[in-house]
Amino acid sequence: MAENNSEDKLKLKFVGSLVEQLGAQLYPSATATVAELISNAWDADANSVWITMPFGAAWTPESEIVVIDDGHGMTRDDAKSAYLVVGRKRRVELGLTSPLGRKVHGRKGIGKLAAFGTATILECSTLKDGEFTNFRLNYDAIRLLTPDQDYEVEGAEDRSVILDPDTGQPLAHGTRVKLTGLRLKRPIVQSQFMRSMARRFAISANEMRVSINNEDLQRFDMDVEIRFPRDGVPLGEITIDDEGWAVEVLEGNQEVRWWIGFTERPLDENNQQGISVLANGKMAQRPFQFVRSQGTEGQLGQEYLVGEVQADWIDSGADIEEDLIQSNRDQLQLEDVRLDSFLEWGRNRVRWALRERTQLRGEKRLDEFRAAFDIDDLLEDYTKRERASLLRVATSISRIPEITAYAVESVMRDVVNSRSDVVVRQMMEAIAEEEEFVQDRIWKLVQEFGLIDARRTMTLIEARLDTIGRLKEAIKNGAREVPDLHRIVRDDAWLIDPRWHLYDDEVEIEKIIPDYEPERDEEGLQIDFLFILQPRSPAPIDEVIVVEIKRGTNRDGSIHKANDSEVQKFQNYVLAAKDYYDSNTHRPRVRGLMIAQDYTTRAHRLRRSLEQIGDPTLEFKMWDTVVDETERMHLGWLAVSRRRVEQADGESGDKS
Repeated sequence: MAENNSEDKLKLKFVGSLVEQLGAQLYPSATATVAELISNAWDADANSVWITMPFGAAWTPESEIVVIDDGHGMTRDDAKSAYLVVGRKRRVELGLTSPLGRKVHGRKGIGKLAAFGTATILECSTLKDGEFTNFRLNYDAIRLLTPDQDYEVEGAEDRSVILDPDTGQPLAHGTRVKLTGLRLKRPIVQSQFMRSMARRFAISANEMRVSINNEDLQRFDMDVEIRFPRDGVPLGEITIDDEGWAVEVLEGNQEVRWWIGFTERPLDENNQQGISVLANGKMAQRPFQFVRSQGTEGQLGQEYLVGEVQADWIDSGADIEEDLIQSNRDQLQLEDVRLDSFLEWGRNRVRWALRERTQLRGEKRLDEFRAAFDIDDLLEDYTKRERASLLRVATSISRIPEITAYAVESVMRDVVNSRSDVVVRQMMEAIAEEEEFVQDRIWKLVQEFGLIDARRTMTLIEARLDTIGRLKEAIKNGAREVPDLHRIVRDDAWLIDPRWHLYDDEVEIEKIIPDYEPERDEEGLQIDFLFILQPRSPAPIDEVIVVEIKRGTNRDGSIHKANDSEVQKFQNYVLAAKDYYDSNTHRPRVRGLMIAQDYTTRAHRLRRSLEQIGDPTLEFKMWDTVVDETERMHLGWLAVSRRRVEQADGESGDKS
């Protein structure tokens, strides 16, 4: 066989649209874009970084983001051989540290494309060794390149000298990056941006000062009600350093530093909830609960959870084969087996912290209950043993999240007033025999529904289980979203969550935002349900939940899979609701829940990415999961009530 000549050889080529995947999609926010520019300044040994952002206003053609640093800058040769080379292995070529000894952030040579997640034009002016260089990158032009074309870099329009923003004097060396043609859809809220940026970096002002619109970026901190290790530590070889962080050494001699806290009220920004992982002064994993998929291990208290773990070894390698962080540099390679022990350690710490938080909050609420009300007066007619039993009930009730001392007192009066009923007394004794977490769950239900009498409780639960059964059959038999499933959920909203109250159903988008005009389809533009979480009136609404439901099966009996277009439409509904409520004086948290029996592959990928964005919070569940969780809760509650009723009836029969 004759060999192919060089002109016939197969070649791998790249088109300009690759920049979309490496830039726009990996860095889809102004926060991610600016964070990469700060990292560039860090690697350039800058002492200061000055950032100018157009906060709080709608984007205009004149809007721009400007980042200036006093790092070592670049010569024209530096720009040509390093900065303008996409995919350059920075650490392999130059090592793991900067000239001044900093552990560098750069690794894969694609961070420069982060600008295109926010802007279409990047202008760079840089000064080193007296040599001034400037150039301009055009996102739209790069995207149009064919495999046979190189991109010819243009000169920057702004060729002015780089001034120190503090003194107004020219810098001796440094870099200015100006981003224009901004294409973000929403104005940036300054307070949210500052908090998000503070979470991304663990750099002190002594190492590198970062100024954003003349406000110095502070080290991340948050006012928390409970903080570990300050308020307790788990068993094991743990030390506390001078900054109040816990220090542990995992297998493989991998050191971690950590703190975990819980706020007094739920965090209203999802991107603040959870524990972030830091490596070499920069966030390597945005806040999460140490699970591989968001929302798969729901535990009470996660909406209050905040913390940090510092693990420099995660970002200690030089080449890509050693990399444990994804290309966008703010998420770990969670499926990498090398992180299994670290993730297991983190899950154990989170579970421990959630348990400890419940215990500490319960003790605090019980103390408040004791201080606010006369316990002796409430329990004066009972023996010492009975008083101890009733105080154990108060302890369980006190552990209910967000309960107040007054609510504890209200439930306790119901319990005391009903204790003379033999069925109620025996039910309390049966509850006391259960494990502590089961006791807490049952007393929570008692508190929520205000039911003590076992017979009334059993009747209610049995009726609810019948309703759950009807919902299961409707899903299995291909009931339509409207009117079948819609009617069931509307009439019995507790099927989704017993804490929610139906605010409205079949809500037309135009009634929420008059100028909201997405494309219509045959289903129209309606939100299936709006639920609220609200304390006692006249207190304002705390939370609004947009719920979208899809049928479980098709007419032919096959499972109905929600597609990516339906997922996207659901996101638009939630954004519309958020826009509306953001204008309220008392702005509630807005989140969304979509329920389907399954999702297509594209819809599954989209829902995972939307769950990670976190603003607003979007959650996706399967009907099987919703029904199973509700059914198991009611069956457990029914078992205790039925046992006590049967025992009471039996004893009554013996006496007769």
